Amino acid sequence: MSGNSPRLSVRVGVGLSPLAPGPPDPAFWEMVGVLEEVGYDSLWLNDSPGRLGSLAPLPTLAAVAARTERLKLGTNVLVLPHRHPVVLARELATLDVLSAGRLLPAGGLGVDLPRELQATAIVKAERGPRVEESVGVIKQLWGGEPVTHQGRYWSFSDVVLSPTPTRPRLELWLGGRAPAALRRIGRVADGWLASFAGPEQVGEGIATIRAAAAEAGRSIDADHYGATIFSAPDDEELPPPGDLLLDRLRPGLERRDHVAVGAAETRELLERFLAVGATKFVLNPLTRDPAAWLKELHPAAIEPLEKAGLSVPAAVD
Repeated sequence: MSGNSPRLSVRVGVGLSPLAPGPPDPAFWEMVGVLEEVGYDSLWLNDSPGRLGSLAPLPTLAAVAARTERLKLGTNVLVLPHRHPVVLARELATLDVLSAGRLLPAGGLGVDLPRELQATAIVKAERGPRVEESVGVIKQLWGGEPVTHQGRYWSFSDVVLSPTPTRPRLELWLGGRAPAALRRIGRVADGWLASFAGPEQVGEGIATIRAAAAEAGRSIDADHYGATIFSAPDDEELPPPGDLLLDRLRPGLERRDHVAVGAAETRELLERFLAVGATKFVLNPLTRDPAAWLKELHPAAIEPLEKAGLSVPAAVD
């Protein structure tokens, strides 16, 4: 294939693992500085209303926006069912405006934990329909025109959002791995950010999403599929097997599909996801010194993949 062949953009951002410091720890701001300086694409913060041991993602990202100029700001993922879409549309648009168009919003159902459902007063069976209705409302409001909505969960008349997002079309991605979630992404979302899904499952999920999108008379851009991975500098940094995040949240997953040790293994894992069509990544550093590891990892594994991109035929076959 010639060097002039179309390429899809490959981008790697960074998330917070359970070992990484969060604000107001000075090490968090040191890590943010490294991401901005070295050239990582984005910072991603998670959200779980039932586990209140971390700072809320949106105000934290606003603080990061004030300290950076280039770094994009993502949510991986923002729990949608309990949030009023009018309020959320305004908050996300405000953050996008304050950051000069650097917001990368991704939403989802949330973690399937009884305490989270109880804390948010949401019936489990209603989560999916709420997300689908919410996404539709948010996208309409971002258009800046008066919106009247009579839905199953929310109703309002002649609401106009101002300011609207900086970009003419702020995209809203969704997470999820279940077949129903994948079909929902195909119907209403602009992209998929997968978590706890290995390369093979991501490839199958992309096919499911594309089929659902085609059935709904729409399409999702070929470079709008992403995955979350974990990376550690060496085996000594990994928690004991019983304490590893994968074992606690998703028992039975193959470590090699989710956790890489060292720069070479991290690049190899990313390449396996690229081979099935994923081009956007959230890398969670498994280390007590994330700034040092991320600085070492970028030239060895991240920068070469981002510069190469992914050929279009390989992504859409």
